[in-house]
Amino acid sequence: MDKILIRGLSIDAIVGIYPYEREHEQPLLLDLTLELPLKECAQSGDLSKSINYADVCLKVTDFVRQQKALLVETLAEDICRFILDQYHPRSVTLRLLKTQAVLHTQGVGVEITRTLED
Repeated sequence: MDKILIRGLSIDAIVGIYPYEREHEQPLLLDLTLELPLKECAQSGDLSKSINYADVCLKVTDFVRQQKALLVETLAEDICRFILDQYHPRSVTLRLLKTQAVLHTQGVGVEITRTLED
């Protein structure tokens, strides 16, 4: 299956359960993979047969900033559902990292895959 890739989408947002995490935004790093057929778009040059990745980035950024989630697990589920509802790919895989949550790591977080059927 064909895929649209969005790598390294950086979003500053409130996420976490600790009081300091509820007061200050922290950097999140998202990798998204949207699975959908791209052949028709490629052959016709018609973007409406695909998903506009710039639009996904803008809308996901706004969505994440509004959520103020307690858990990255919850935020990941909500982002996947948002993308599936808005853009209708067959599936979406999301890797979501909190890049400053744990010292001596590049980031900690989750990776999930959801489909339209979930």
